[in-house]
Amino acid sequence: MIQKYKQTAIDYKKNVAGKFMLVEGAKLRQRVEGERLCVTRKIDGHMQCVCYDNGEVVMLNSHGRQVAAHLNCLDAFAKAVSNAGISQLVVAAELYLPAKDGGRPRCGDVQRALADETLRGQLRLAPFDIVQLNGEPWNEHYAETHKKLQSIFKEEMVAPVEMRTAASHDEVQAIYDEWVVEEGAEGLVIHSESSMIWKVKPRHTIDAAIIGYTTGTPSSQPSAAPLGQGGSRVRDLMMAVRREDGCFQMFAHASGGLSDDDRSTLASRLATMHVESQYVLSDSRGIAYQMVRPEIVFEVSVMELVASGNDDKVRMNPLLRFEGSQGWLMEGMTPGVSALGLTFERERTDKTPSSTDIRISQLTDLCPFEQQEGSTAKMETSQLLDRRIYRKVSGDKVMLHKFLIWKTNKETTGRYPAYVFYHTDYSSGRKEMIKRDMAYSCDEAQIRDILEREIAANVKKGWECLNC
Repeated sequence: MIQKYKQTAIDYKKNVAGKFMLVEGAKLRQRVEGERLCVTRKIDGHMQCVCYDNGEVVMLNSHGRQVAAHLNCLDAFAKAVSNAGISQLVVAAELYLPAKDGGRPRCGDVQRALADETLRGQLRLAPFDIVQLNGEPWNEHYAETHKKLQSIFKEEMVAPVEMRTAASHDEVQAIYDEWVVEEGAEGLVIHSESSMIWKVKPRHTIDAAIIGYTTGTPSSQPSAAPLGQGGSRVRDLMMAVRREDGCFQMFAHASGGLSDDDRSTLASRLATMHVESQYVLSDSRGIAYQMVRPEIVFEVSVMELVASGNDDKVRMNPLLRFEGSQGWLMEGMTPGVSALGLTFERERTDKTPSSTDIRISQLTDLCPFEQQEGSTAKMETSQLLDRRIYRKVSGDKVMLHKFLIWKTNKETTGRYPAYVFYHTDYSSGRKEMIKRDMAYSCDEAQIRDILEREIAANVKKGWECLNC
């Protein structure tokens, strides 16, 4: 049963749910099109594909994995389908835990309920789409889809999402104001006579620290503010929140919402805050981010946070530790989120980069992180890509430089970067005879550039290459 429907669940997320057009609530009048509009209330739960086949029922998540073998809501689902005289049915549904105070359900409560036997029986299903019916794909207008769901599921434990029809943008706006603005719903999903489906949500604000940046040439528009150091302005900023253990989790790099004046001012300020970093990331031009001290905090707004993509891969975030004079140290990669529609709102001079002011729960409260599958699996063997050894002898003093770059083949575990640069600096006449340095990257071309740059900086006249 699981194998039969695994790909169906994966394909639904990839080809349907994963392609909803994201629209900010304030702009729905300009972005949403169509005449025969069906508006559903978006429930903050976990999307599932529930599959019924000749008396058997299984629930699979967007990765095609079974979430729970037995839940009261699954029994209710199977009973309703059987009573309707249907032999085979696949529906997309939200698995959610009703809020005790009658407010909005939260997706984080689902995982908590699945792990707690006292709460598991309270989980409910809200079907919102039909994928297959009696072995055939379902391709009806959404008004017919919702009507069919209502005819099958009539009990509280399994009830279709709430739906209203709208004949104009004004009516859609009124529904948004009632459900989202007044009642605090997560958002709306809007279907029309076209294949386009809109997901309308409000913005969420997050306080985060700037930990890196890149610069670019100024725009052609005149600006009253002077250019930053070197005649440049900030192009992108790297943002991070902080965990209770003190590590910073980088979750976004963007610059939307910043004016040219903002970019110039930030370029000048950040130019005085440069630090070393083991972590290396390039922008779309192949230019590495310059890492800085985590001192400036900004309030940013996002349309949505996603913990996994349409490719079913868990979103991984770099986990970094700031160590003063040593700069940024790489702790590894960890399950996290990607931010969609990020806009810079304002600097928070009243905030510090502490685990309280820029706490990671700002992300997890909106979008619980996925667990990385296979993180305990057998590790692949690393591959040595290049190794250079240089020697210089001066009297009794022996000096060595050893440079290596590796392809780890372990990046999918979420605990290791894709490429590692390693430098050993040995000098027999020095008090600290051995010094070591490392850098990491997700790009092979970049790690090779780091190798050549470090060799040029450390190997001058008089050095002999032992293995060239």
